[in-house]
Amino acid sequence: MPRTRVVIQSRLNSSRLPGKALMAVAGMPLIELVARRASRSGHEVVVATSDEHYDTRIAEHLEHVGIRVVRGALDDVLGRFVQATEDLDPTDRVVRLTGDNPVMDADVVDELLAAMDESGHAYGRVDIDVVPEGLGAEGFWVGDLRRASESTQDPYDREHVTPWLRRTLGELLFAPKANPGEPARYRCTVDNLSDFDRVSRLFAHVEDPVAVPWTDFMDALSGDIAEQGPTVRTRDTSELRQSAFVVGGAHLSGDHAPDAAEVRTLLDTAVVRGVTHVEVGRADGRAERVLRAGIEPQLTRRLGYISRLRPLEAGEALAVEASLERTFAELGRRSVAAAVLAGPGDAGDKAWARLRKYHATGEVGRLGVSVSSLDEVPKALALGEIGYLEMPFNVLQALPEETERALRSAKVVVATYRTYDGGALLADHPAAKVLASLADDLGRDGVDDLCLAYVLGHDVITSAVIGCHSDQEVRRNADLAAREPLSPAEVQQVHDALSKVRA
Repeated sequence: MPRTRVVIQSRLNSSRLPGKALMAVAGMPLIELVARRASRSGHEVVVATSDEHYDTRIAEHLEHVGIRVVRGALDDVLGRFVQATEDLDPTDRVVRLTGDNPVMDADVVDELLAAMDESGHAYGRVDIDVVPEGLGAEGFWVGDLRRASESTQDPYDREHVTPWLRRTLGELLFAPKANPGEPARYRCTVDNLSDFDRVSRLFAHVEDPVAVPWTDFMDALSGDIAEQGPTVRTRDTSELRQSAFVVGGAHLSGDHAPDAAEVRTLLDTAVVRGVTHVEVGRADGRAERVLRAGIEPQLTRRLGYISRLRPLEAGEALAVEASLERTFAELGRRSVAAAVLAGPGDAGDKAWARLRKYHATGEVGRLGVSVSSLDEVPKALALGEIGYLEMPFNVLQALPEETERALRSAKVVVATYRTYDGGALLADHPAAKVLASLADDLGRDGVDDLCLAYVLGHDVITSAVIGCHSDQEVRRNADLAAREPLSPAEVQQVHDALSKVRA
């Protein structure tokens, strides 16, 4: 009968949380806890660490507690896996885990292998797009592992172990039956101090940290998640996967801007509630600098940035480059999810060509344009390779049928702004009484709920960008973005009731 060996990669020089492998969780070093939970059902377990001097501490501890260790080149993790399985037959199986996922256990491993057996796949992995980060695992045959090592010397392939296998064998994307969904909110890996605090609290009152199943930890997290509030919806099916509510960064600078501590709280709340992106830009003045000063590493990784470039005087490539490079410098990172020109007029041939070069290097995810009115939408959509569009839209407007058809055909991510018309719709706007009456009639929780539900009631709209001064405002908008939007019939009802106001 084929053997199965779980190989766990671990090292001390993690860039975001150095030394985490030996940080104590449930009274033992993290790497020991991961190994013991993985071997609970009887699987052979080997930890593959590097031969760097600092990783001697990992090796010495694991050898002391009876867990097998192999050591190899720091950057050749694929080579370490071959070492860790060199005594196995080609027809034996290996499961890859990482040493920063203590909630992961033998139950997930067994379920993954059973799914591979049923499907006939030679390679399978937990799909972390739908399963919480911290429950990742990959399964494959020892013979294929050796073929990968013999076939590729690409540094990326050797550092990440399985890219060659995925390209060559195809893959089974697997989710355990008890998967809670909402992967961002059930996150249970240890990548930074915030993660370490969360996982430590999960294990704090567990009698037997090795025996408790991963599903119990998901149940514990579900209670915390329920207290924090509902998850913001995600309507975007593209690779961007942008949430329906995006935090606008313009309010993070200026005379009444929050301080660094308030920015951290505000963005932490946004991430916890499922917000995926924050919009910043050169026209926002200090917003990018404030974000950099106030943000923590765990937020840097989990938030994407939409960068609105400064309006260009001549649409030249140099102006695009200067604006984007300044954004990179002030954010302290060389990547944005989308770079958005201030208008179709800025998208001259040279400017657009320069943005395409940034896109080709991966520094810009999507090429975008912001329009100042719905009349400019066709001109923006006519640009080649446009993937992101910002446009003003709120309850006082109707979306023309031809515009809606064009947006649907273009398959771009559409983000709107002026949802509350700069706050006027929530104050003393001439339509205030009509809006309040409509909110009551449609069972909405106030005029702000009606306004956002109207915008998101148009299925061609991906997200609403809403500026927030405080944690309280983020929470409120997250609550609203988690609710059902208006139905097409309700959108029409609002449109009809406001037709006189629009006139």
